[in-house]
Order: sequence, then C-alpha cells, then structure tokens
Amino acid sequence: FEPRFGRVGHAKSGRPKSFYRQVMEVAYKSGIKSGRKSSFTGQRIGRGAAWGTLASAGFMAGGSRKAVIKVRIAKLRTGNLSAARAHMRYIQRDGVTLQGEPGQLYGKDTDEADGAAFVERCDGDRHQFRIIVSADDGAELHDIKPFIRDLMQRMELDLETNLDWVAVNHFNTGHPHTHIVIKGKAQDRKDLIIAKDYITHGIRQRASELLTLELGPENEFDQKLKLVRQVEVGRFTPLDRSILKHMDQGFLVVSAMPSSDPATHAVHMRRLRHLKNLGLAEERQPGVWQIDTDIEPKLRTLGQRNDIMKTMHRAMKEAEIDRPVGNFAIFNGAETKAKVVGRVAAIGLTDEITDRHYVVVDGADGRVHYADIGNQLPGTLPEKGMIVSLEAAEQEINSRQQTRLRILSYLSLEQLAATDGATWLDRELTSKTPTHIANQGFGADVKAALRNRMQWLTEQGLTQSLQDGSTRPSANALNDLRRRELQSATDSISARSGLSHATLVEGEQFSGTYKRSINLASSKYAIIENAKEFVLVPWKPSLEDMRGKLVSSAAGPNRTWETTIARQRELGI
Repeated sequence: FEPRFGRVGHAKSGRPKSFYRQVMEVAYKSGIKSGRKSSFTGQRIGRGAAWGTLASAGFMAGGSRKAVIKVRIAKLRTGNLSAARAHMRYIQRDGVTLQGEPGQLYGKDTDEADGAAFVERCDGDRHQFRIIVSADDGAELHDIKPFIRDLMQRMELDLETNLDWVAVNHFNTGHPHTHIVIKGKAQDRKDLIIAKDYITHGIRQRASELLTLELGPENEFDQKLKLVRQVEVGRFTPLDRSILKHMDQGFLVVSAMPSSDPATHAVHMRRLRHLKNLGLAEERQPGVWQIDTDIEPKLRTLGQRNDIMKTMHRAMKEAEIDRPVGNFAIFNGAETKAKVVGRVAAIGLTDEITDRHYVVVDGADGRVHYADIGNQLPGTLPEKGMIVSLEAAEQEINSRQQTRLRILSYLSLEQLAATDGATWLDRELTSKTPTHIANQGFGADVKAALRNRMQWLTEQGLTQSLQDGSTRPSANALNDLRRRELQSATDSISARSGLSHATLVEGEQFSGTYKRSINLASSKYAIIENAKEFVLVPWKPSLEDMRGKLVSSAAGPNRTWETTIARQRELGI
C-alpha cells in the first residue's frame, strides 16, 4: 500500500494546470466564450460529400441551363405516418396535371407507383427526403419523367446506394415542377444521410448538367431575353442581385460597374428606372444612384404580396364569387387583434416543401381575407364552404404560428338554414357577443340565412317571444337540437353498419377501434366501434394518432370524454 496525495477517489494527481488553462476555466464559468470558432461545419458528413464539395465551388460552364431545387428533410414520428400520408395525398391532389386531373405517382421502373405502399415501406424510418425540382426551361422538355429518372440515377451513383423513391409532375403553376419523395433508408438498411453540400449544391448541379445535355447550352439571345423579362418584375431578381453586388455604402456608380455589352447595360439602366418608380432608387447625379439599403427584403415582400393577390383573384374566380378588388385584405395575426369570421373560398400551400398552408376567407365583414395558417395538424384543415374564424395565435403555443384558425361549422351556410341540429347560426342567434356582420358580400348572405333559420326554429316550436316583441331561440333550443341531431346520426350509423349505439353514463368506459369521423352541424365526432356496438366521441386532433388502433373512451361530466390507447392483452398460458 502506497499513500498518494490528492482528493479522495483520484487515481492519480495528474499534471498541474497551466495558468492559461486556469484563467480560461474561470472565464467559461462566468459565461465568457472563446473568440475562436471551430472550423467544423458538418457540411461534408454523409453520402455525396465529394461531389457536393466540387459543386459548391461554383464551377459551371457558360450557357448551362439552370434549375431550382428545394429539399426538406421531413422527420417521421415512430408508429405515426399520418403526416407522410397527408403529404402523399397533397402531391396527388386534383388539378395538378395539364388536363386538371389528379397527379399520378411514378417511380424508377413504373409509371403508376402505389403511394400507400411507399408510405408503408417508410414505417420505422427516422426521416424522408422531400424534393421539388423546377427547371427554368422545363416547359421545353417533351417529357419530364425521363429527366427525373436520369437525375435520380445520377444521385444513386453520387450517393453510392440505390434509392427507393416516388415522384409526381405538377403543371398547375407557371413553371412545371416535380415532387420527389425519397425513403430515409439506404440500400444497407441504415439511415440515409446525405451531405449538406450535396443537398445545397450537388443536386442542382446534376440537374443543370442533364438539362444542358437535353436542351443544349443556352444561347446568348435567350440569356438576354431572360434579363429583359426581369426589368419590370415586382420582386427581387438576379438583376437586383447584380446591382447590390456593385453597390458601395448605398450608392451605385454606373461607370464603376464591369464593362458589358450595350444591351446588358441598357437592361440595368431600365431596371434602375423601374426601381426609382417603386421608390427604391434615386439618381443623385448623372451615373450615380442611391439605392435603398433594404431593397432586397422590400422587393421580396412586394413579390409575396403580388403572389397573394393573384392567388385571391384565382380563388374567387374558381369559387364563382364576385367581390371588388378594393375589399381584398391580408390577415396578419402579429399586427391585428381583430377576429375574422367567414366562409372558406380556397385553401392551399404557401410553401409546398414545408407544408405551410394558406386560406382565403370570404368574410362576414364584407371583405375577402388571405391568411397564412402555417402547419396544420392532420384532420384540422377545413374544406371549401366551411365556416371558420381567423384570429391572432397565442405566441406561447407556437412562436412561428401567428394566425389561429378554428372551424365554426363543418357544414356550408346553405345547409345550415334547415338543418335539424345545433348550428353556427343558432349559436350566433343566442350569443351575447355576436359576430359583426356587414350588409354586403358574404355578410348579406349570413343575414339572410339568420332570418331563414329563425323562421325554421319558429316552425319547430323552438323560439320564445320577448317583452319588446322580438323573437329569439328558447333556452333549451340548442340542447334539444343537439340531442335530435345525435339521435338521427346514431340511427343512420346503426342502419348502415348493423351495430347498436352504446349509451354510457358518467364513469363508464367503452373499448373499440377508431376508424373514421363524421361531420355534424353541431361539431365533428369520432366513431369508435367494436364487434357489436359503437359510440360517438367529440373529435379532437390527438385522436388522429389513434386512427385504426384499439382505444378506450371514458364518459365524463357535461358530455366530455377522455380517450386513450387501450392496453393490449397478452396471451397467457
């Protein structure tokens, strides 16, 4: 036994700390960080790193065709593929082909891929890659499928693995584009990890090579024609990027710009004059321009606003609703506390790669509102014709979510006037703080529907006269209507399914499988059924995670229910 100096538990005293190390430890503990930055970025970890590094250097032959590539790595929840199924439904939705029909998935060796089977193959994957490929000259391609298949074959060679993928071509915008979904497992069944440089630069470089090979190099005339088309565009363009590149402290000296042919110089001057008309540039003296330092964010905002207005015009035209342009508005939850109630005229995606949604609402205030409603949970997206409300979101729920959407009625306004159920119109008639309703637009339709509803309620004996001579729904009208609607719904389900409706009292439990939901005038309900019986449970978004699974529902007070996934019984001996 040899005694050793030092604290109890130390195997050896170790080397004494240098003075520099002691100072740095004290500094770190006080919150001071080192000024040195690590050179490690992680950009080259994963497959395709070598080609990604070369592509990131920016070497591209003159005349090369260009393509826009957007990539998202979508995380998948274990045992829950609802988001993956929703994305697959979206990219195959109606109206995306040249004939306005649903999109058709295709793959490496087939023109009719099975989307449901692909999603099932993704079960257990940590993630999947969702890619959008949009070639600048994609309209010139005779068929996009061979181009996409060649691109995926090049990616397989670069990534040194076979890829399991499906794709669908969309022609519903000004530029044909393709959605590609790649399974998150490589050929060796390990997670597919792609280098950041390859995602950022490598895929775009490969697409550019294939486009140039297919269509030939872009000639000088086409290049100048594209520049001319950018002169009066209300968004941030490559011309603006060129101007910013040669700007010094907010000023652009035209004579200091690199010499170019007269046609290119004329295009730049025309763009500067257009920026002057937009209030973003001013010629202080001949050849010297002062440029707004915030020109890029302002032009991007202007471009987004122009896109929104086009979307609203298209939505109202498709819905066959005539509203003056002066009544168009953009709802921003971060800037207003007002609440908007109206009818859904259109719904779509603001960003197809991140699944962020927008909604166009024909408001009861007589205006038409566009709102970015962000990412929505499965089952919470409204359909055209439904009545919804828009209001500012609570920031503690989701800091990126500025607008909250609530579905007030799953039935359209036309269906509500004579529906035997507790409708949104009934809630408006009995509310102490009813919605502000204008005399024009959708507001006029709502006022007419309220009058018709009151007449129907009177015929049903569900109104009462007040001392001032007016009429309003009776005190028990909503409860009576809700009971009658639920009774009618359960009778209809029993007749179709042959199952009997289970009536539970508070505290009783019911076990069964959640298979589908039903939209009623009063609310949305989940149908939970077993071999003999079924129950209707008020629907909520968390139930979508339980769809197709054995669940247990317990009846609570005041028509409340608590539903959880039932514990599976194990086989015993």
